[in-house]
Amino acid sequence: SSSSRDDGASVWAFKQRRRVCARPWQRSMGAAGSAGEAKSGEQGEQVAEEETPTGVQWSDAEHTDKLPEDGIFTVDTLKEWDGVQRPMCLGICGVVVDVSSSSNFTPGHGYGKLWAGKDATLSMAHCSLKDDTVNKFDFTVEALQDMQLDALAGWYSHFTHKYPIRGKLKEFEGWDFSKVIDKAKTMAPPNFAGSS
Repeated sequence: SSSSRDDGASVWAFKQRRRVCARPWQRSMGAAGSAGEAKSGEQGEQVAEEETPTGVQWSDAEHTDKLPEDGIFTVDTLKEWDGVQRPMCLGICGVVVDVSSSSNFTPGHGYGKLWAGKDATLSMAHCSLKDDTVNKFDFTVEALQDMQLDALAGWYSHFTHKYPIRGKLKEFEGWDFSKVIDKAKTMAPPNFAGSS
């Protein structure tokens, strides 16, 4: 029947997402390797290419005093950190990270278009590139499935290891992300060079 075929397709899609999301830093958000490295052709030789991120870049002298005094962003104040007005930041698990140094985050394009100046927690848990998982606070950590917790912990580890934390997000005040953070601590550190 068509419903059993649909169920089979759903299971296959679920397993594919689990495979893709289980160790997200190995995918490096779509990059061929770490920033500044690229694989060339079939010979696999590494060619150094300095990719310069576009958008407003962090400058201590220019931007430190623009951070919230108490270190607490709101969804409304985070909007300004979109890579156009101020250096690009995004939220994950209640923290705000500065991704302005990444060439993977360009204002108005790809990940930058989706997550710039927004919270990406549910997006990361669901490995979703859809708008309907951005700036969502109508879920609980306890309701996330194991696969989603693993994905979120992997992304939390990736973003908090690779990028500076600039503050916290008020909308997650009182939320308990310890399950995610503890799981992230037990994972192997992200390998930004893409090797095992």
